[in-house]
Amino acid sequence: MKYQIQAVPDHPGGADYTLLLKRLEKIVIRNDGNEKCRMILQRKDIWKRLSPGQAVKWAGLTRIAGLVDTGLEIYELLINKFPDYEAAWKEYIELLDMLDQKQSLVSVVKRAERNFSKRLVHGWMRQDVISGSSRVQADFAGAADPFIEMQIRQESVTDYLSLFSGRPDVFARQWADKKTGKSGYVPVRRPIGISDVEDHLKGLKTYGFYLMDKNAHVRCAVIDADLVSEFRNTKKDAGIVRQLKKEQSYMISRIKESSGILELNPVIEVSGYKGFHFWYFFNKPVPAFAIRKALIEIALSLKQDLSFFDLEVFPKQDHLTGKGFGNLVKFPLGVHRLTGKRSFFPACQKKDTTSQLGYLKNVKKSGAEAVRAALEKTISHNIVIHPKMEAMSKKYPGLFELDSYQCRWYRRGCCYWWR
Repeated sequence: MKYQIQAVPDHPGGADYTLLLKRLEKIVIRNDGNEKCRMILQRKDIWKRLSPGQAVKWAGLTRIAGLVDTGLEIYELLINKFPDYEAAWKEYIELLDMLDQKQSLVSVVKRAERNFSKRLVHGWMRQDVISGSSRVQADFAGAADPFIEMQIRQESVTDYLSLFSGRPDVFARQWADKKTGKSGYVPVRRPIGISDVEDHLKGLKTYGFYLMDKNAHVRCAVIDADLVSEFRNTKKDAGIVRQLKKEQSYMISRIKESSGILELNPVIEVSGYKGFHFWYFFNKPVPAFAIRKALIEIALSLKQDLSFFDLEVFPKQDHLTGKGFGNLVKFPLGVHRLTGKRSFFPACQKKDTTSQLGYLKNVKKSGAEAVRAALEKTISHNIVIHPKMEAMSKKYPGLFELDSYQCRWYRRGCCYWWR
């Protein structure tokens, strides 16, 4: 005859736990296959309230009942809440060992060794695991402490926020309507937090930040290079694709060169939507009007040479008017809600988020003095053959011969000249 279990109240008293455990134990040991018993064993609202000793017994019953995932969850909760409770560690490690979950086993063992002796911890495992393959031994020797990994991740996200930093009291969330092909942003009127950044990096949500603070200063600025609308969604023939790629390479090279003349350091991002972002970071806040002037000069020196890309400088204002938060830019490494594509920094070979964050740790910031000095400089370039002029330069090489002195060229409309 199967044992009957009365319904457990939502908030059972402490005295009920002992009785409940005894009843569950009888049913589980008899292997009566009571489905109601299994349902109760999985109720987190019950086992989260148990004392440590009762929780270990509860986890043991879940193992016997075949509810292994529930048992693992209980042990993980116990070792986090009671890191000195030896019985929880011992049974957790024994279960992982029995399940042959080597990666999790290695991680838990390394954590246990911070609280107990290595000899004691290794005594909880099968000896063939301890003296087993070199692969397993290497895993134990080189396992990363999960708390150290967490700390490194938080440091990376903190560094990320120090680069992509703007107005501190508000940020923005992106929305998109794929049916209409429209997208936009709505303000989130609070400081952005680490958990928000993690949601952004995971692609769960997409956020942007307002570049200018209330004092009309910025910590970073952007040249936004967008593919012109007629080339965004249409299929391109091979000839157009070749021209586009040539112009893209030419544009990147020229922006780098122009920035170098002004002693500024662009960091290139593939935006995940229409083109590229050229980011400029500063070691302290700089006046928006100053960096805008410098970046506008870079853009204007090149803009007339481009057919496939439009250039735009952010921030767009020298100061706030009081009627809004100013311009915003999407945080990098997120997913564009309209296209579903993730942005990335192509200078980093690996596209995973951890590698991309690591790359950002080493980007070079420009000094505020370089921004001030840029106001007094004029951009001029060594001769560069624009992709549109390559065929003509090959057909009429004499027209493009240069003397030993450096030459400069610009285009206004259809006219080219050197100086």
